[in-house]
Amino acid sequence: MTTLYDVAKLAGVSPKTVSRVINESPLVADKTRQRVLKAIKELDYHPNAIAASLKRNRSNMIGFVVPYGSDFVFQDPNMMEQLRGAHDYLTAEGFELIVTAPIYKKDALKEAVRLTKNRNVDGVILYPSFGVDEIINEFKEKNFRYVTLGICFDQQKNNFVEVDQTPGSFLATKHLLSLGHRKIGLINKSRSFFMYNRDDLLMGYISALKEAGMEFNPSLVREGDFTFEDGYRKCQNLIEENPDLSALICASDPMTYGVIKAICDRGLNLNREIEVVAGDNLPLTQKMFPDLSSITNPSYEQGRLAGKMIVEIINESQDIPGITLKTELVIR
Repeated sequence: MTTLYDVAKLAGVSPKTVSRVINESPLVADKTRQRVLKAIKELDYHPNAIAASLKRNRSNMIGFVVPYGSDFVFQDPNMMEQLRGAHDYLTAEGFELIVTAPIYKKDALKEAVRLTKNRNVDGVILYPSFGVDEIINEFKEKNFRYVTLGICFDQQKNNFVEVDQTPGSFLATKHLLSLGHRKIGLINKSRSFFMYNRDDLLMGYISALKEAGMEFNPSLVREGDFTFEDGYRKCQNLIEENPDLSALICASDPMTYGVIKAICDRGLNLNREIEVVAGDNLPLTQKMFPDLSSITNPSYEQGRLAGKMIVEIINESQDIPGITLKTELVIR
């Protein structure tokens, strides 16, 4: 087994210099650093990561707390894109991503505390939900690092990566109106799903109707829970109560799949009798329904930027102003 001393011998430096290079010390000249790195590569040397992290008082691990249970987390493609984005960035930066999905929302605080106890992780990415403000307050008291995937409470200014769905919803509604649709349904996200909800999807929908001189009809809106099953139920309900419904906008792609199944089960023709706009534009949706117009939800980029932000917060030991991404519309 190759040792630190073998690397030092090949590079012609002291073991202490090799250790400094491994621990990214600024005290090593660049020429010497490159010589040591070359020796490490040639010998295929892998330093003891645990010992190195202890020396730096870091675990090089980031927690990802999702308070909706494993049944939801690992079946929701949008959330998987967020996880993939965070994972890709963090692993490239030398961090491990630990995902925890407590079954009940009320256990999110307990899981976050468990992860942070004894410094098991250097920081946490939190999904917005009821109770997350309590977690954040405790983190602030303990000077622990966090990033939220969305704005979690009123006046939150730092440590978040939000997606504003207003632009995409506005453009989707405006596009459907331009095609002559006048009975446009919306399966919105649930008000109770997140801790802090600006109802941006509904705002975009109402704004487009207002611009076209049309009144907002609350009976055309339903709240969904992002699942296939709920999309199916809400679509059936909308059609039964509004037989002249001609278009439908969905808050998420899984609900879109349920909507499409409901339309087909009723013997209706997708995008001829009822035109559908998907809510995420996920890679799977593009493959399954290549002709479906969609709001673009930058889920992967949201996760990637959350990973980038938590690393910057850890390295700089201070909060960072939040980022808001905008949704768009892809017309197919």
